[in-house]
Amino acid sequence: MRLNTKIFSSVSTKSLMLGIVIVSACAAFVFTGFGSLNPGNLSGLDPNTVAQIGSEKIDVQRFSAAMRSQNISSTTPPEQRKAIAQQILNQMIQEKILIEQAKRIGWSVDQSEIASILKSSPYFQDPQTQQFDIKLLKGYINQNGMSENEFYAYLQQQIAMQKMQNLLFMPIVLPEKILEVENQIKNEEFKIQYAIIKPSDAFLKNKISAQAHKYIEDKEHLQNIMTLFENSKNQYQQKAQVKSLSILVSYKTAQRAQGEALNRSKEEALALAKQIENKLNSGADFTKLALEKNDDLTAKSNNGDIGFVDDTRIDDLSMKALLTLTSAKPLSQVIDTPFGYRIFKYIDSKPAVVKKFDDVKYQLAEQFVSQQVQSSIDDEMQKNISEIIAAKNISNLNKVLAENNISWQYLNKPFKISESYIPELGMTDELAANIFTLKNPGDTLPKIINFGSKKAIIKLVSKTSAPSLTPELAQTLKNQILSTTTQEFLKSVQQSLNKKYEKDGSIKINTALIN
Repeated sequence: MRLNTKIFSSVSTKSLMLGIVIVSACAAFVFTGFGSLNPGNLSGLDPNTVAQIGSEKIDVQRFSAAMRSQNISSTTPPEQRKAIAQQILNQMIQEKILIEQAKRIGWSVDQSEIASILKSSPYFQDPQTQQFDIKLLKGYINQNGMSENEFYAYLQQQIAMQKMQNLLFMPIVLPEKILEVENQIKNEEFKIQYAIIKPSDAFLKNKISAQAHKYIEDKEHLQNIMTLFENSKNQYQQKAQVKSLSILVSYKTAQRAQGEALNRSKEEALALAKQIENKLNSGADFTKLALEKNDDLTAKSNNGDIGFVDDTRIDDLSMKALLTLTSAKPLSQVIDTPFGYRIFKYIDSKPAVVKKFDDVKYQLAEQFVSQQVQSSIDDEMQKNISEIIAAKNISNLNKVLAENNISWQYLNKPFKISESYIPELGMTDELAANIFTLKNPGDTLPKIINFGSKKAIIKLVSKTSAPSLTPELAQTLKNQILSTTTQEFLKSVQQSLNKKYEKDGSIKINTALIN
């Protein structure tokens, strides 16, 4: 059972705020999980126990309630259901580890502590008198479907967990200098230009073409290309294709007849097709009639358009008729096909194509060499530019960039190293590690920066210094540092506890109940 922890929102730290425990103590484990949990010896688990951690049990009722709260239904994919179940179980196990650890060190919770929390919570105070009201407490317990004994046992466990949590927080003294550096890191902004290191398409195309011609000169390479051609010959042979609109009028004995056509004789279908033909010859809109009269449901949903077809995609009688149509003579007569009577309107056509080996050998050779050529050019260019910017030879740099059609561009907004991603470039880890070496406008980083899928050189346009470190800003930065540091320490301690419990065989899981 998971209680509404808002009731403890006003309890002082000294009173051990109950609601904080699950959120702060277990957050890291909810998302990182126990990927290596050892099920241990399951012989001691009864069918109503999902897991046991030392003397603490997670029963089926509580686990099922937590699963229901995730809105899991019969349509939820099994993989997703299993992942959610594992996530919930991970959180519950971590709670039990803290409770069990409190027991092991002899940490007890007396009745006065429980009473102090309940009486201090505004959730159980009368709005008029501001005094504790037992009726509100009982109403809350009933609302959550618990007995009073279950509620007090749960509350006692949560307080023990909070005490364990408090042990893991260490006071940290932060010198003023650290806060000043943190302020600079978080709040200094850089306006920068970037030039993506990539050869121009024309240059790359010429290099690949030249290398492909050279590649073919080798007899062994030529044989490789001929083998590739033979294995993929079909893609270089294209049958004549026609793109058209189509109206099908089917009847009950035609192939694949459906819908209204099942109530229509062949004679009735022909009469209807002739009516449609007369309307089209009189200037009626083909797409409108295709929507109204078409028994080809696929064509009907596309305003009659059946795309490009050849004799592998349509019956022979229809294809023969389509090949006679042109832009000057776009409408066909009524055609008797196995599927019913068809009328076509010409849109476009593609002639048959048969390419021989000599027609495509250079194209195939380019496929063989393109990746290697591009990689070689990229490496050579990056090496050349790296040497130029390391030597701070700006005039030579601009010459090389111009030769390769590489231009300087501006970021849309100033960069702060707290940003992990720049839309124009990619991941910023390497940029953040080097950005503070730029001091003056025009300074260029002395190395090419890797943004993941892109590599670029970076030049400073201007920078805006961080605001002065006021007491309020200093406190905000201090809180952020302490929060991060504490959570990292907390996560480390919790992981150590988990490994210890696994090693001791103290974590036992009834896997049949969560799969």
